[in-house]
Amino acid sequence: MLKSLASLSHAALIALISLVISGCHKERSYPVYRENPVPADALPIIIRVHDAPLEIPTPKVSVTYQIDPLCLPPIYNYEGVQYEPNQHTIDPPVRRISATEFSSTVFKDGMEVADYYGSGPCTWTPALVEASFAFIIDDRPIRASVSALFSEIEGGKTFTAYIKRALPPMTTGQTPSRTPTEPSSWYEKMPQDKRKEYFPIEVSTRVEGTTP
Repeated sequence: MLKSLASLSHAALIALISLVISGCHKERSYPVYRENPVPADALPIIIRVHDAPLEIPTPKVSVTYQIDPLCLPPIYNYEGVQYEPNQHTIDPPVRRISATEFSSTVFKDGMEVADYYGSGPCTWTPALVEASFAFIIDDRPIRASVSALFSEIEGGKTFTAYIKRALPPMTTGQTPSRTPTEPSSWYEKMPQDKRKEYFPIEVSTRVEGTTP
């Protein structure tokens, strides 16, 4: 009798483990986040590149939006991980104004407010604006990206990042490689004789700009 109970317990344990494993490997599906088809809250931005050492390509502009975390389902999994995506990125069109200036329009209401998880309408907050340049130097592609907080740009602040004129790769073996960018606070602490090794890229809402 005891042997039979032990066999049943063993079988139950195996079944439980199999159920947990199958649950872990179950393919997850998430709602499709939708962009606002008629955004109205526009923020025109200007991207300027100063004293670049080579021809400047038209950048790719991206806006990252964050969903209201209270809209996301509760975390019940053993890992304590929020699997549902909490961000969405939109790439608005970019227009070249001159050899060194570009314009784009980003929208504060770029994402559609909707009931994605059955708990009420989910709102979105624009978090980051990124301008990414695909430079070519010595026949090798290298990418330089400048990110700015949406709230600061919206508030009238000019975000400036500095890139080494030699465009060194951050890591080797990547295609295309990325080159590091440094913030203004870092650049301002640099000795004067070293500053000539860098060129600035700025993102702002200012129509008229001056060279830093």
